[in-house]
Amino acid sequence: MIKKIFQVSFFLFLFTTVLNAQTAKTYFNKALSRAEFGDFQGAIEDYGTCLKADPKYLDAYVNRGLLKQQLNDTKGALLDFDMAVALDSTYVRAYNSRGQLLTVMKQYREALADLNKAIKLYPSYVNAIINRGLLKREIKDNDGACIDFNLASSLDPRSARAKDLIRKNCTK
Repeated sequence: MIKKIFQVSFFLFLFTTVLNAQTAKTYFNKALSRAEFGDFQGAIEDYGTCLKADPKYLDAYVNRGLLKQQLNDTKGALLDFDMAVALDSTYVRAYNSRGQLLTVMKQYREALADLNKAIKLYPSYVNAIINRGLLKREIKDNDGACIDFNLASSLDPRSARAKDLIRKNCTK
């Protein structure tokens, strides 16, 4: 009898888990589509529904945070990035996004720590290296910024962004 109850409970758990994962993925994709067409508020709502179905969906936190940032909800964006980092302390995209936001908020020490963490976890993460260079440029460390822009360009020679930043900031 106990074995039968366990089997039924386990089956229901698996079924609910699969159903929630499918629901989360559906709302995640719907949010991506809405964001692509400029419906940021609708996308934020869909990411919220996605996260109700799967509270550990890291990309949903980061994507929702990026949209909140675009809508000038810096506190909401920061909470989403914080949650992603809290759920997975190795999730480089969350560190990079939070570092970018903290730079905009002029919290440079914290921003630098996040960008350094992203780069430490993924040393060839060109976007994080560029963002760190932009932060260094913001705090008037032009030599450090140029080192980062050149590093980004060497890691991805096709990066037009890195080349443009070198051209604008590093040529004498």
